[in-house]
Amino acid sequence: MMKPLSEATIFVSIASYRDAQLPLTVASLFEQAEHPERVFVGVFNQIHLQEDQDCVAADRANMLQHVLDYNEAQGACWARGYVWNKLLAEQDYALQIDSHSRFARHWDTDLLQMYANIGDEQAVITHYPMGFDTETGELDKQMYTYFNVQSFRATQLPEVTSGAIEVQAAPKQCAQTAFIAAGSLFGRADMFKQVPYDPYIYFHGEEITYAARLWTHGYNLYLPNQPFMWHDYKNLNKRPLHWQDHKQWSLKDELAQQRCRHLLRIKKADDVRAIHQLEQYGLGFERSLDEYQVFSGIHFKHQLLDKKAKSGKQYG
Repeated sequence: MMKPLSEATIFVSIASYRDAQLPLTVASLFEQAEHPERVFVGVFNQIHLQEDQDCVAADRANMLQHVLDYNEAQGACWARGYVWNKLLAEQDYALQIDSHSRFARHWDTDLLQMYANIGDEQAVITHYPMGFDTETGELDKQMYTYFNVQSFRATQLPEVTSGAIEVQAAPKQCAQTAFIAAGSLFGRADMFKQVPYDPYIYFHGEEITYAARLWTHGYNLYLPNQPFMWHDYKNLNKRPLHWQDHKQWSLKDELAQQRCRHLLRIKKADDVRAIHQLEQYGLGFERSLDEYQVFSGIHFKHQLLDKKAKSGKQYG
């Protein structure tokens, strides 16, 4: 049985790669929380040990920070999985974010109350947050955002995008969705142990495969009707990126694409390395992939999209 909201703890997962925004993100998390004493942060910080000291967050009582030489980094999902495996303790709920985020006042109690209002212990709250500018600190106007899919990429995986309407027009009850945002993903903490992050997915394919895995494991995905954070989309090229530092990234990504297509039954993998330990990171048995395709409006093998996938507003 979960604790009452007045006692519930939140673990925040941050996998950071050479990101000077990390200390500001951590500060925002704690400063904007109504109950910072019940917020716990796990940071896996992959940095150049000599050049990236500005990427290290100051020590805090409620934060664990593991630092790794960036040369040893293996990619985004590998790093996220490290946090869940090594840093998550016995907290009640968990929120996965990116290292370049900002938070609304009392985000913690608002998020817990939103979760309680859904009334579904299998609920997952997720969306693409509005943006902010790291140089000016300016936060974009909050909007109600929802996922949609208009096309498939050359990799045969769907291109999940986002639409937005005024917050005042948001549904009074959180609406279901078929997709997730890896940089804003909230649920019971044990969810991340039951459905472990796949370290063999490099980057692209992370969100659609984890959405399908969560849904087939019996979790229900919801859009927040009260936005609680922002994400930096504007300064991607102003910080070092893993695929710029690591020449072998393209092989990792190619194997990951094969893995994603194999999992979603688009095409069987050609290289056995692409399905290494896939049984540990597979679909669930509560609902089938066929049911997920009907629910999401995405028909993977035939590369077809239903109207509800394109509109993003007809789930549940």
